[in-house]
Amino acid sequence: MTYSLKMIDEVNGKILFTIDKIDKAKPEDDFLPDVVLELHSLVETRQSLLNALVADNNFTDRDILEQQYDLTQTLIKKSQKIMDFRQALLQAGNTTKRQINVYKAIDSNR
Repeated sequence: MTYSLKMIDEVNGKILFTIDKIDKAKPEDDFLPDVVLELHSLVETRQSLLNALVADNNFTDRDILEQQYDLTQTLIKKSQKIMDFRQALLQAGNTTKRQINVYKAIDSNR
């Protein structure tokens, strides 16, 4: 895959926008699975572009590579925050379901 710094910047912007959209979405929003798939596709595209950039022996701008690395670390942190929040919601939901089932069992034994 060929790359251009403009393409990488565009994909980076789209990834940040998509992560922000996921972060602001409510867990029950129907569009969320599609947005997550879109994010996955954007991350794959970014990875391909960065692989092409690193493989280019003529590219020697260390500052840009460091910026991309820093952005990668930022994306990982933002994604981890969202994932941790979503997992906490799932665990809370599972706990609530178990409690409801316990109450149903108690009620059925009366």
